Amino acid sequence: MAKPQHPDDTAVFLNVPFDRAYEPLFVALVAALTALGRTPRCVLEIPDHGQGRLNRIMEHLESCAVSIHDLSRVGMPARFNMPFELGLAYAIRTLSMPQSPYRFVLLEKIPHRLNRTLSDMAAHDPGIHQGKPLGMISCVLDALGTGKLGPAAEEVHDMWRTLMKAARRLKDAEGKDTIYSAALFKRLAAAATELAVRADFIPA
Repeated sequence: MAKPQHPDDTAVFLNVPFDRAYEPLFVALVAALTALGRTPRCVLEIPDHGQGRLNRIMEHLESCAVSIHDLSRVGMPARFNMPFELGLAYAIRTLSMPQSPYRFVLLEKIPHRLNRTLSDMAAHDPGIHQGKPLGMISCVLDALGTGKLGPAAEEVHDMWRTLMKAARRLKDAEGKDTIYSAALFKRLAAAATELAVRADFIPA
């Protein structure tokens, strides 16, 4: 598998739980990334069948310059996808070229828990979102914001509220229980872009 020569500097791969309880945090991630001019990407864009799925995930990860890994889902039943995809991202970072270094961001809900659940990553401090959308937004802005004055967390939180309403409308229109489908994810990202432009976070 050929590695992309030039990963998209704006693209951010989201390695997160896809359950209904996580949906407000997922929408907060999309809102915060879009407000920073970033492009959220995730496995929802990859068909959930076929032997080539893992290769497609690798290609998706390698096409992004950054990935975000939320390791806050612990307990039973065990969820292995998030730490597994973090391992893939760590390998990509190790093999990345100096001129295009790969970066990953860790997230957790509870301080210091990662030291117990994944002690191999103890040297990497996760952002702690406390399971709250505003906390998630603050983590993303802290990790990926630039030195320039960007949107404040409270401003992006206002955008999140509107985006949550848009997510509910999208689900109702499609007769879906969650936002986690390729089509709805694409429409959610488009709605986020429109809101970010309207708020003057990003240019039209």
